[in-house]
Amino acid sequence: MKQILLLATILSLSLSCASSQTNDGTSEEPGIMDKIIEKANSEEGQKAIQMGKEKLQDPATQEKLKGLLSKEKKKKEIPGVPAQ
Repeated sequence: MKQILLLATILSLSLSCASSQTNDGTSEEPGIMDKIIEKANSEEGQKAIQMGKEKLQDPATQEKLKGLLSKEKKKKEIPGVPAQ
């Protein structure tokens, strides 16, 4: 579970950082997105993706995620203002 969360966090941070960077087109180095795609397409990446998919199918994991999401929604609600 911790590995999946760590992988998801790293991927989301990488994507957000990659989208905020400007690309002037003069660099010959592969971009961060290319590196992520390459890693995801590797045997190790495919194993991690498959493990994550299997873990997300687990009812206990789904309940934990629902609990986390409901906590986040409660934090975002402003007292005295009805939710839409």
